[in-house]
Order: sequence, then C-alpha cells, then structure tokens
Amino acid sequence: MPTHSRLLGLMIILAGIQVSAHAWAKADIFIPKKSASSQEAPDNQYRLNNQTSSAAVVESKIDNHKTYSNQCGGSETNSLQKSLLVTNFPRLTPNSSNAGRLNDVEQQLPELLSQQLISKHKATVPTQLNESLPSPSLNSDAMLTQQIQRLARAQHSQLVLSGNIVDMSMTHPEATYNPGVYTRFLNGLFDFIEVKNRFDKRDRLFSFEVNLRDGFTGQTLFSKRYDTYGLWNVTDEVGFGTPIFWKSDYGQQVKGLVKKAAKDVGDVIQCQPFIAQVDARPGQNQIILQGGANNGLHSGDTLTLYQLIVQGSETEYQQHQVRLVNRNAEIELREVYPSHSVGVISGTTYLTGQFLAVAP
Repeated sequence: MPTHSRLLGLMIILAGIQVSAHAWAKADIFIPKKSASSQEAPDNQYRLNNQTSSAAVVESKIDNHKTYSNQCGGSETNSLQKSLLVTNFPRLTPNSSNAGRLNDVEQQLPELLSQQLISKHKATVPTQLNESLPSPSLNSDAMLTQQIQRLARAQHSQLVLSGNIVDMSMTHPEATYNPGVYTRFLNGLFDFIEVKNRFDKRDRLFSFEVNLRDGFTGQTLFSKRYDTYGLWNVTDEVGFGTPIFWKSDYGQQVKGLVKKAAKDVGDVIQCQPFIAQVDARPGQNQIILQGGANNGLHSGDTLTLYQLIVQGSETEYQQHQVRLVNRNAEIELREVYPSHSVGVISGTTYLTGQFLAVAP
C-alpha cells in the first residue's frame, strides 16, 4: 500500500478516536456471520431467546428441559443438595486452542462451572471426573445413555454434566502473531486507548456445549450451546485460566459466558427433586441410601420409594425405555452419616430390583 494511502487511513482512524468512548463502543460492536447456532438481529443486535440484546453472548436454540415434577419454588425439599458428576469437556477442534497453549481448557472449563455452581447454587454437590464422554456423533444415543447410567451409579451421582469445546479459533491469527509494520502500529495504538473497535482484527471465538443428564435414566434434562468472542492480544503461551489469561479481554468474555452457563445449569438443577440410589438386600426392609448429611438429610426424614424399571424395545436393537414407578411406600431415615444413610421401609414392603428414594 502507498505511504500516502496508509497515512490517509491512519488520519481517518485518529479522527475517529476524538469521538467519546461511549460512541466507539456503541458503533463498533462486531457482529459475527449467521450460523446454525446464532442469527443476526436487526440494528446490530443479537436475538437471544426471543429477546433483543447487544451483549457479545450468543445462545443456540438447543434448550431442552425435563423434570420429574415442578420443584422450582422455594420448598424445603429444594434445600437438599443434589449430587452432580462433572466430566471433562473435550475439544472438537484441538488445533483451535494452540494459540496461547490453551489445551488445558478441557479440565479448567468444567472446573470453573463447578466452582460457579458451588458459589451461586447451594443445591449442588459437584464431583470432578478426570475423563470425558465420547462425542455423541461417534456413539448412538442408547450407548451414551448406558454410559451415563454406569458412571452415575459408580459415582453415586444423581446428575451428570458433560460437554464439548466447539471452537477457540482466531479470526485473523496473523494480526496477533505475525503482524506487519502497519498492523503492529495499529495494535499498539488500540492497546493504548483500550477501546474495542472494528479496525482491530485480533478477535478470537469461544464456543462450548453443555449437556445435563439424569444419572438414573440417562435422559437429557438440559442442552445448550454458548458462543462469544473477545480480543486476544497475548502472544505468550500463558495457558487457560491463568492470571494473564483472565486479564485479557478474551478471558473476561469467557468468564462472563461461563457464569451465564452455570446460572442456566443451576436453575435446571434447582427444579429437580432430590433423588438417591437405594441399596437393599432381597427380603429385608432395611436399606442403605446413597445420600447423607452432606446432602442436607437428617435422621427422621422420609422419602418416597420408586422402582426403576427398564424395558427393552421390541422394534429397535439395543434400545430401551426407563420408567420410575411409585411404589406407594416411604423410607424413614434412622441413621445419617456424611455420605450415606440407613433407613427402614414402611409396612412390609420387600425390595427386589432397582429402587430410588425421591424427596417429596
């Protein structure tokens, strides 16, 4: 580009800097291209859940909720803490995390979600599992459901939270890591004024999916994709979740997105009744409940007995349906320990099969 053209472009940019920071921020919001998970709304705004917002967070339309019963109110049963198993979030495009060496996002992101759930939602007891579920595209839903059930039973968890890191790519990586003289000057200028604008090409995407499933049935309770972007001006290999990472604009956008996801997941968990696995010997009415004082249970508490019934499909191979049947019996807790309790079934009910205890 001729020198006089570069100087003319620079004069135009410098003239724009005279405008107030509020006008910059309002006029220079970056709007990504339309995709399957986000749509561009008129007047440079995002359309989020049928509402208009200018925030840099895009949510997909995948949003499924299934509950046993409506427990979203402030009843006492909602104070019981549900056990949650949180898996790693594998990267669907591993190369997109190379810039800055952010590959540890697979462990750090679910850990951040767990921390947010603990601090903001008291009805959750998360347990971190240092492994991830296979991609749904590589496994049938029946196989994934069975794997969820096995993991939940082994870890004595009511709920399982899994997900994927979809994209962490940069729109113009050369603007950060291999800029020319002119771009390097502009980068320094933009970093100095600390105002985001459309001339800065160092944007980086961050997209992930979360899936919350019932551990006993394997059914999906909540599924959503979250997308955002931020300015990535860090050239060192800082790693994900480090102080330098959070100090960047990209890190700040990621933090806000994680808080939003944790709130959504926590709201769904709050609507679920407390359910715990029951271990019993045939012919005896004394049971071991996989839940205790850590979940908020006390001696003398009563829970409703449900039977877990699995029925195979007559038309599809390896397909089955899971139902919970109320056995019209109650479990009274006699001894409560931190992680488990000892209870007695009312009447002369004897257990044969798989059973669960559900808070009324």
